[in-house]
Amino acid sequence: MRALFASFVLLIASSCAPESRGEEIERLEMRLSGWSSLDLVVDAEGNGTYEDSEPYPDGTKGRFKLTRAELLELLAKLQPYRKQAVPFSEESAKRFIERVCPKGVPEVTDAGAFYARWLTADDDVHYLADFGCDH
Repeated sequence: MRALFASFVLLIASSCAPESRGEEIERLEMRLSGWSSLDLVVDAEGNGTYEDSEPYPDGTKGRFKLTRAELLELLAKLQPYRKQAVPFSEESAKRFIERVCPKGVPEVTDAGAFYARWLTADDDVHYLADFGCDH
């Protein structure tokens, strides 16, 4: 579990800070998957929930609260990924599921993935990084 949290924190901390679209995020959903999974959901007020698949078999669930500054910092660090996000639809979700590594890029099947979905009043976009072939 510590390794999963550490990986997630490292992913967030390693992103660059950001330009904002000036939209209020109503909901942010994130999933870090691999040997285990960590799901986070945060609303516009910084109220969050998490569900960790470890320890097995039942995992851990809980709530947390981000200050406004922490929420803005999180959104800023995720901004490079949001710029690459695509509109959410059944078709785009299906493409994420069916996608394969680009030609010439070796695929690793147990490296996990990072998924994020940003929901605003006017926008619903999502992003997937498959660590098996995305660097």
